[in-house]
Amino acid sequence: MPPLKALLIADNRPGHVALAEGILAAIARRRDLNIVRLDVQRPRYVPARLLSALTNRHTDPATILRRVYGVAPASLPKAGLIVSAGGDTLAANIACARLLGGAPNLFYGSLRRFKPEDFTLVLNSYARYADHPKYLVTLKPNKLDPDDVGVVPFDLSKPLQTAGLLLGGDTPTMNFDAAAWQRIADFVSATCAGHGTRWIISNSRRTPAAASDLFAALATGSHGPGGASSPVERFIDVRQGGSGTLRALFAASQAIAVTADSSSMLSEAIWARRPVIALSPDPSGLPADEQDYRNFLIAKGWTGTIALQDLSPQGWHEALARQTPLAGNPLDLLADDLNRRLPHLFT
Repeated sequence: MPPLKALLIADNRPGHVALAEGILAAIARRRDLNIVRLDVQRPRYVPARLLSALTNRHTDPATILRRVYGVAPASLPKAGLIVSAGGDTLAANIACARLLGGAPNLFYGSLRRFKPEDFTLVLNSYARYADHPKYLVTLKPNKLDPDDVGVVPFDLSKPLQTAGLLLGGDTPTMNFDAAAWQRIADFVSATCAGHGTRWIISNSRRTPAAASDLFAALATGSHGPGGASSPVERFIDVRQGGSGTLRALFAASQAIAVTADSSSMLSEAIWARRPVIALSPDPSGLPADEQDYRNFLIAKGWTGTIALQDLSPQGWHEALARQTPLAGNPLDLLADDLNRRLPHLFT
């Protein structure tokens, strides 16, 4: 088949773009794509409620693109597929599909006040949509090919040699105070002292500076045993350019711990086919949709949760023993799901 021209509509949020790129990467497992990126941004003076109302009333799509997003309709490529993620791309996605003669359009996320009938397929991760004909419930997509990073096998009868730790930060329903970060740091040191496990740790842009400094110090040995005996083999610090990427963490880690605030980091680790445990502060909570997603992941056996007050090397090992990492390549699994739902994209 000739390459399919795909229009990737991107907002200015890397997490949303990564979700759309994951969908395209899955499709590219089955056919060649020629991807064209269109960057859009909804002006703050245009309320989302107003934009959805205009779109639902079938306001001229060329007017929406031109006046809201500053995109000249004539500049649109003759795409045979449209993909986006993130609420600010919803109206642009629909407008492009209408202008391109009803080209198949896919969206990942929540539709807010937009109509599912305006999309060929809506992908999200909430189990309550599993029976809806317009939805595909799936693990959050990622363009990472886990075959590229491989799998680091380990024997559960033996301590881990290398583990990964992904650090997030506070959310409106979850708070990590100084004591919580210290408890995680103490756990890292304890697994090294008792079992010889070395850690590769990455912070994120939401990680408080004091918490990042704590783990950076642990890695250099200025907050614990130094040199070769440091429990941290590597600290990937997003504040420091060139410190590394998550690909390096996934490639070396036999198992991964993730602070429980981030479904995205949790999904990335699952996508990499590692056993993953979420570390939850006390008290903590999740919005209803996020709890629904966590329940979906737990029911699949892909992850579990340990409260920080119960965190110990033994509890960590026991929780890992209950996990069943993904066996297949998630890009192929998603491609198969899309092929079943949208066979015309692959023929």
